[in-house]
Amino acid sequence: MENLWDSPALAAGEQNMREYAESMSSMNETTEVRYDAALMDREHAGQLGLLNDIKAAVRGGAPDSLIYALLDDLVNHTNLHFLSEQLAMKLHAYQAYESHFLEHERLLIEVENLKRSLATGSATDKHSLIEALRSWLVVHIQTADKALAEYLSTRTTGNATQQP
Repeated sequence: MENLWDSPALAAGEQNMREYAESMSSMNETTEVRYDAALMDREHAGQLGLLNDIKAAVRGGAPDSLIYALLDDLVNHTNLHFLSEQLAMKLHAYQAYESHFLEHERLLIEVENLKRSLATGSATDKHSLIEALRSWLVVHIQTADKALAEYLSTRTTGNATQQP
């Protein structure tokens, strides 16, 4: 099995965090702080790519150990993504922080439930479980994350702590 620290998802997440940090550090104190929606899109593409990899592995009859490894990559990538979103939500006083955070927690619980189902052999229809997870993520991206990106795109340093 691949070393966790060498996983493609972790490397992609670290690269995204570096890009975000570089974009933030390149601004001077009087410049507007804008959240990089393109960065959020790349992180979402990484999550969906990992889910597609998991789906292909299941469809191809891959051993559960490979599926576990891919799920672990998904969890690691998703944790990094969620941390960057949660930081931005806190930094910019996002009013829907709590509900958005709870959605993040729900996704991670669903991934853990999927792993547990695979481990116990109770995952009779892996395809349906993975498709349900993917559908949930797509809906989350198209609703909660879209609203967050729109909100963050309007925020500046001067009004980041004021209520909209």
